[in-house]
Amino acid sequence: MIRTIAGLSVLILGAAQAKGVGEYIQEAGAWHGQQKTDSAVAVMERAVAEHPNSAKAHAYLGLFVGAQAGQVVDFQEAGRLVGVSFQSLDRAVELDPLDPDARYCRGLMGTRMPEFMGKLGTAVADLELLLGVGGSEPLGLEKDKEAEAWSLLGTGYQKQRKYDAARQAWNKVLELAPGTEATAQAQAELEQLKERARAAPSATESLPEDSDELVRLGRVAIAEEDFAAAADALRKATALDSSNLEAFVLLAQAIQQLVSTGYDERIALDTDLLTNYVFELTRALDRAVELAPEDFDLRFWRGSAGIHMPFFSGKLETAIKDLEMVAASDADEETRAEALYLLGLAYRRKSTSYWIRVVSKHRKTEAAGSALRAMSPRVKRFDPAEHEKPVLAIDFVLGLQDELGPQTAVWIEDGKGEYVATVYVSGFSGYARGKQVNLPRWATASEYRGCDAVTAATIDIGHHIYFWDLTDWQGKPVGHGNYVVKVECSWWPSMQYELAQVEIQVGNKPGRARAEQGDFIPLLECSYYPK
Repeated sequence: MIRTIAGLSVLILGAAQAKGVGEYIQEAGAWHGQQKTDSAVAVMERAVAEHPNSAKAHAYLGLFVGAQAGQVVDFQEAGRLVGVSFQSLDRAVELDPLDPDARYCRGLMGTRMPEFMGKLGTAVADLELLLGVGGSEPLGLEKDKEAEAWSLLGTGYQKQRKYDAARQAWNKVLELAPGTEATAQAQAELEQLKERARAAPSATESLPEDSDELVRLGRVAIAEEDFAAAADALRKATALDSSNLEAFVLLAQAIQQLVSTGYDERIALDTDLLTNYVFELTRALDRAVELAPEDFDLRFWRGSAGIHMPFFSGKLETAIKDLEMVAASDADEETRAEALYLLGLAYRRKSTSYWIRVVSKHRKTEAAGSALRAMSPRVKRFDPAEHEKPVLAIDFVLGLQDELGPQTAVWIEDGKGEYVATVYVSGFSGYARGKQVNLPRWATASEYRGCDAVTAATIDIGHHIYFWDLTDWQGKPVGHGNYVVKVECSWWPSMQYELAQVEIQVGNKPGRARAEQGDFIPLLECSYYPK
């Protein structure tokens, strides 16, 4: 759920506010430095028991519990530990709002968390107070932590899309820590901000301050299918007037269109982009329903979106309640029937989670084998007569049923390992356990080149056939030689992963090759048909 906390072992107090707390923190930091975070947590639990009113003791307990959360495999357990972590961090700030370590630890944890955990705004406020941003006096942070605090604040601003403020924070890091690893990171982040500006220059600064005018601009932009501009205008409208139902409805429309976009250069610059859209859509729909709770069209929309959204949005139960209300309402027959269909889909997804739990946690048992067999796919056929030659048929099976269809890519590399073309890639990138659910091998190889024409809906368990027309990602024919076909899959929320690959020769003679059988991709076979 939380990324590794770099440099945590050096966050040691020089002097404790209460007798013994500093020594406890030093001991816990030493354990953490040896990758024994459970021992670090145990030490800080003793410190809190002996010094229950020490803000520093609670702050470092929260920090080490947060680090512990990032090391567990079970998603629910990680979530529980995150809650425990922030209970301690919040208690630390409550005990002493001006304690620099309390603000630093909570700011560090909050900026490292995924945005959907809802801790980012508080974390940024903590770091601003700590560093004296906005004109207040800094809280007296130790000098060796100051550059890292500015770095964390830059990260927080970037996640909030406050790019000018992020730029200032990263420049402060360059000023405070020249020639260090922090400087290298700051320079890299500044370069990324430049790339972002070139790829998607912001026009929000010129938007008016009138919410009605912003809604009008949003409506016009949606009609012109400029959904990014519409979202910019409507975000500002909802911020100015949180009771404007039309603004939230239009914002949800714009974001839903942006969510449906496949891979493009924006994701290469911001791998959290689509995940953030999902949560922005849920917030807009939640507020719209809150403003108009008897509007069954809104209930149906939120219910449908919640069923189809990734599990991490946490909206499945809300969606079920919405759709049950619609199904029992006096809506037209088609709408009630669709609500019932979606309810069936929702409960099938919930029931599937039990089989996934068996496969994920008890892989060697007979029950896991039964679950995999119960989810076994149907077989399809490929007819070469239906395709212009030369053509390469790519025939594979996905043998794991998760709560959501896996993120999948099928691509070609030449015999030297150079990227040639993507044949298929699923169109969504999401979050699980605080990490981007992505396709690392495909992303590195393709650099997102040539994906527009092949990005499609997510495929699921079953037998799948794709074909390659022997052209590269730019549409140019390739020559004879050896090529490697790769299929990469990431399943979630089970966090299973598999890469299958097979090498085949392309030339004047037909050929066939089969990959080694995997647990989750039990079949990958390629058949080449020359002219």
